[in-house]
Amino acid sequence: MTSRHRMEAAWTHPESSVKGRVRRNRAWVLALMFALIVVVATLSWSRMMGVADVTYELRVCDRPLSAASTWTEVQAAGCQAAPAAGTAVTLWAGGDQQEPDTTDRTSWTFEDVPVNTSATGVQVDLRTPARSVVLAEPTNEQVRRALSGDASERRWTANVGSRGPVSYWVLVTPAATG
Repeated sequence: MTSRHRMEAAWTHPESSVKGRVRRNRAWVLALMFALIVVVATLSWSRMMGVADVTYELRVCDRPLSAASTWTEVQAAGCQAAPAAGTAVTLWAGGDQQEPDTTDRTSWTFEDVPVNTSATGVQVDLRTPARSVVLAEPTNEQVRRALSGDASERRWTANVGSRGPVSYWVLVTPAATG
């Protein structure tokens, strides 16, 4: 008969004793669980906030527009795509200033912008004064916001609002028009 541990009950079977090395706590399991929680939280936040690339296209109009303008008024204003040279668009997302990631001839694209938040603002810096600047949604065919200008009418800003599309038109009416 094999010897038993002094704390072992007398009625246990001799083959029931544990053999081999003692298993230690596995720290990698805790690290793996933490990493999994971080990944799930990040993906959930990205999905909830609607993180996407947002494009702003510059268009110059013949007639001034306002926040109350209808889509037919936007079409009647004769807004045409215009070169973006000399014009800058800056996005404010949650208090952080973002410069465009890509700029082509008439538009600016901002990557990884949380679309489903009300903390997004836009700032348009023009080379020449404007009479009005309006933010429109071409996909929904509606005017979203009228931007407020500074005293020189060259810097225009507005809150974009929440749950917007990923494509906007910046409709500018020059000061000498209308």
